[in-house]
Amino acid sequence: GESIQDVEGMKEGESIQDVEGRKEGESIQDVEERKEYGSTKRMILAGIIANLPGLSAGLSMGFSAILIPQLQEPDSEIPITLEEGSWIASLFVIGDLLGCTIGGPIADRFGRRMAILLDCLPLILGWILTWQSSTLTELYIARAITGVGIGAGVPIASMYLREISTPELRGTITILMPAAANTGNLLMYALGYLMYWRDTAIPGVFLPVMPIILVCLLPETPIWLLKRGRREEAVRSMETLRGGDPRMKSMDTLRGGDPRVEEEIVKLEKLLGEESRVSSTPSTNWRLLLDRPVILPMCLLVFLFFTQSFSGSNMVSYYTVTIFQMARIPINENLAAILVAAQYVFGYTLSSCLVTRFPRRTLLFFSLCLMGAANIAAGIVLFRFNRSEDTHNGTAHVSLIDADHMISYDQLISDSPVFNQSESGRSTNLTGVQLNPTESPVLDPDPTPLLDTLVSMIPVISCIFITFGYGCGLGPVPFILFGELFPSAVRGSATSITAFLRSITVFLSIKIFPSLLSAFGIGGSFFTCAVVCFSAVGISYFTVPETKGMDTVGLENIYKKKECRYGPTTQLSIDSQATTTSETRN
Repeated sequence: GESIQDVEGMKEGESIQDVEGRKEGESIQDVEERKEYGSTKRMILAGIIANLPGLSAGLSMGFSAILIPQLQEPDSEIPITLEEGSWIASLFVIGDLLGCTIGGPIADRFGRRMAILLDCLPLILGWILTWQSSTLTELYIARAITGVGIGAGVPIASMYLREISTPELRGTITILMPAAANTGNLLMYALGYLMYWRDTAIPGVFLPVMPIILVCLLPETPIWLLKRGRREEAVRSMETLRGGDPRMKSMDTLRGGDPRVEEEIVKLEKLLGEESRVSSTPSTNWRLLLDRPVILPMCLLVFLFFTQSFSGSNMVSYYTVTIFQMARIPINENLAAILVAAQYVFGYTLSSCLVTRFPRRTLLFFSLCLMGAANIAAGIVLFRFNRSEDTHNGTAHVSLIDADHMISYDQLISDSPVFNQSESGRSTNLTGVQLNPTESPVLDPDPTPLLDTLVSMIPVISCIFITFGYGCGLGPVPFILFGELFPSAVRGSATSITAFLRSITVFLSIKIFPSLLSAFGIGGSFFTCAVVCFSAVGISYFTVPETKGMDTVGLENIYKKKECRYGPTTQLSIDSQATTTSETRN
């Protein structure tokens, strides 16, 4: 499809993709200047500071996994039963759902930066109460308050990261949100392996304090300032985020700064002017939530979040110890938790680099296909093992849950039929392994043929590919789209509603999960996850838009009907249409 003009217009070392990535009428020099626009260090620094509460939230998500076993020890200072432990998770979820509903409106009312600082308060208070808890009731209250901070942080952080970034860096910066949660989850597992549960609460207190201390490095988003009529502050904020370029300074522009800052501000003003003619009253804003540009991306995101829950990542978290035991790899459940969490962090780290080089759709399709193939491989080997056989052999599963899901470890174990008294009268610990009072689980010492050993390693390798694939595409891409697709006029309300529906979806999937395991067994459950992955490939092919490289105007027009582009706002829509057409090529 390359023309002679494209070849003649290429510079030495320039690829075909670089030529195709030019906007209409744009020269090679313009492309290079556009790619250099914006201070990467400043945007990433602001993104990291904004996600420090998310890191604390990740600590809280992994906290139950190390808290419940220690509280059930005979000499625990706060002794609990399994039922009481499940209430810790239930109250945590209630707080999370409440936080999801208030996070977006707070960000719209007080600003993104102030909302981040306000979100730190319930996290700090919750961790302090956890640290100083002396009764079970105090732990309940602490976990509910922490849940509010976690739920509110999801819509707040997604809006802030989207609005401070350039199109070229938006994917990388948005990934910071789920990456922070998973890093916090990994850190909590490591701390819990080494420390007493009360001591692990101390880092959770200090992390949310950091944004308050570093507030000067956390600028408000320009688009929110423009919506409030504070143009000069918006220009200063944009210059802070984008950085000055001495080559671009001119006395003809405001404050002698980069003219591209002024150009971006003007584009945002045109966009907000178009929206203000439609959404001028609160009742109109509520009606906009039912319009096509909001309902369609909301349904798409709920579908992607549902796919996350049934893609096989839960299976890996749920059956890590069992799979390792079947492969004759003895492993402690705490080390298994650390291993699973580390794989997710590695995947997210890699995806932060891949998202700037590959389209979002490509990463999503690759991730789903890789996870689907790995689920099939694991299902074939594990199909002959069902739950009753695992329990009989003393290898019942340990429940672990990754930080992308708002439901904690102990919510899983409270729903699992293997965590109770066995028929033989032996007690069952939190890992689900049946123990006599004076014995510990041991693996079958009989030698295993080489072929069986190799076959038993297939589920282990499959688990690695499932977690790697999840971190490279299915995990980050929905969160990137979560921050990109909603129009700015109702972004706060729309993100809060979607975050709320996401938490409901995850909660329901966790409730359904034990029934799925009982009906199909571990092998059949992996097959079910494979069907979900491959079905999602087909559905996503027709429904997931490509947003890589799109500017704000292009993102706003993805779900608008074509006829709307030739109404009262014809000129703005035609200008953005050319941008959208050139930037959404696959």
